[in-house]
Amino acid sequence: MFDYRIRVFFTVANRLSFSRAAEELHITQPAITRHIRQIEDHFGQKLFERKGNSIALTEAGNLLYNHSKRILQEYKELEFDMNALVDRTEGILRIAASTTVAQYVLPVVLAKFHRQYPKVKVSLISANTEDVEKAVLESNAELGFIEGRSKNRELAYQPFLKDEIVPVVGAGHPLFNANTIVPQDLKTQPLVLREEGSGTLEIILQELRKVGIVYNDLTVEMRLGSSESIKSYLGDDRSMAFLSVNTILKELKSGELGIVDVTGLSLERDFYYIFKQGHHSALSNLFLDFIRYHYNILL
Repeated sequence: MFDYRIRVFFTVANRLSFSRAAEELHITQPAITRHIRQIEDHFGQKLFERKGNSIALTEAGNLLYNHSKRILQEYKELEFDMNALVDRTEGILRIAASTTVAQYVLPVVLAKFHRQYPKVKVSLISANTEDVEKAVLESNAELGFIEGRSKNRELAYQPFLKDEIVPVVGAGHPLFNANTIVPQDLKTQPLVLREEGSGTLEIILQELRKVGIVYNDLTVEMRLGSSESIKSYLGDDRSMAFLSVNTILKELKSGELGIVDVTGLSLERDFYYIFKQGHHSALSNLFLDFIRYHYNILL
């Protein structure tokens, strides 16, 4: 309905890649180039500049990017408000989500979605990242939500929410409210980790390697299959765990758990939604649009 070139420009600016924008929008790269050139001709200014094999926004490009982000969000809100007046959408939407997303992120969204689309029945499977990918590949779920990104070429991966994994201890632990520790101190800490196949575990081990620590350096006391079971285990005040900050907000507020700062260790990540390449139903598109609207993000 609205000027498609704004969406094209925003996608290129967001990805800083003509080829990735073309892949995301399912159009050719020459078409992307043509749209960008038309915008540049209209304003009489360059929007991108080449820097070796990459591109960067010019001053004019940055200005247009900020405006287009607001414009597209207004369009999205307008679409939802207008459609809500007449919508009669119904059907069954099957979703698979890794445990952190299924337990702590999606419930609020699903409740809001159900209120707006009461005739849509949602089925939610909770599993680890590997099993979520398998469910989508085998068409047992139309959409998957995972912690971290794998490399299966049959799946499309799109980020939808930022998260941070933090080292935590119980209130009786010697490091509770302690000063910052160094990565090497982690080697002597009894650790509670997630099970094999967990997206959280994959991110933890990946980032630990960057500070010179491999799995065999760690003192792994226990492997548990959920954030809730790990939080309960931390009642044993000798142990430390790595948990998504989204899973411990209540415990941080009550003082049951505390975050331990580790010098040079950053465990930021994206939550991704995934779908089988070339397979997007109307209901899955509707739900994805709803998530973008709910989180006020444009991806």
